[in-house]
Amino acid sequence: MFAFQVNPLNRHGDIRHQDSFIEHIWQSEQAHYLPVYKQSIATRTNASTYAPHWQSYSELTDLVQSVDKKHLIYLGEKNGEHFFTYRLKNLSTLDKLQKATPESEIELLGLRELFKCLSAEDSYLCNVAIAMEHWHNTHQYCGFCGSETFSHKAGFVRTCSDSKCQQEHFPRTDSAVICAITNNDKILLGRQTTWPEKRYSVIAGFVEPGETLEQAVAREAFEETGLRLSNIKYYQSQPWPFPQSLMVGFTAETDDHEIQLRDQELETAKWFSRDDIKNLIERSELELPSAFSISRELVDQWLRSSPK
Repeated sequence: MFAFQVNPLNRHGDIRHQDSFIEHIWQSEQAHYLPVYKQSIATRTNASTYAPHWQSYSELTDLVQSVDKKHLIYLGEKNGEHFFTYRLKNLSTLDKLQKATPESEIELLGLRELFKCLSAEDSYLCNVAIAMEHWHNTHQYCGFCGSETFSHKAGFVRTCSDSKCQQEHFPRTDSAVICAITNNDKILLGRQTTWPEKRYSVIAGFVEPGETLEQAVAREAFEETGLRLSNIKYYQSQPWPFPQSLMVGFTAETDDHEIQLRDQELETAKWFSRDDIKNLIERSELELPSAFSISRELVDQWLRSSPK
């Protein structure tokens, strides 16, 4: 299973907006807080191990003196334990974190650095935390009137502070499609110029307004490679908090052989057989995406399938 697939939480979406619900739990012994700053997570490191640095309410108050509810985001509950993130205003609290935990090093680390080292449950919690933190950081002002917004309803709504506007803003997710395209017994892999040397992956792109997911797959494939697709089928999806995407995976087929890099988004794209991939990897001449990503899963599921 690839990253962010395990959802251990009851998010309590039906009651988390109620002040009485948060009041009942936020200072309890069952409340756990994860400090976050922008796109980084407070992480406890010890030798080669990494873990999110969860804190009790009392530990959090030692860190920030006064806990401001507008910086809280409720993640959910598991087995009676409630999980929050707390949005740090600046980096000055990092020294306090380190002094309070002398037995471990405390660092602010990005999720790309962490998720390979975390348990499935922790990676899911951190995925939600980072996606929500990014949304709050990028929606400080109302898109309707320009006034400041404030967080409430457990961090899942930001409301315009102008009494004449009071527009509510909700967390957003950017939908992206990603597709394994095959032609008989070969798969299409491409690479961007910014990627590590020898890294190749399947075709991907964002969904545009007015499109179905399948239409987005067909458009992206044609724009990037000039290929016309058929038999487009949904495979699986993966939340991808870099910063706030949902990767929707597909498989598709084409009868076209010639690749045309139409929009120059790719540096190159090629057809690979199963033997090509195996041999190139053995010779360290090809690097596939991370095993924790849906892009790798799409390649792996094709490699596992029987040749036609």
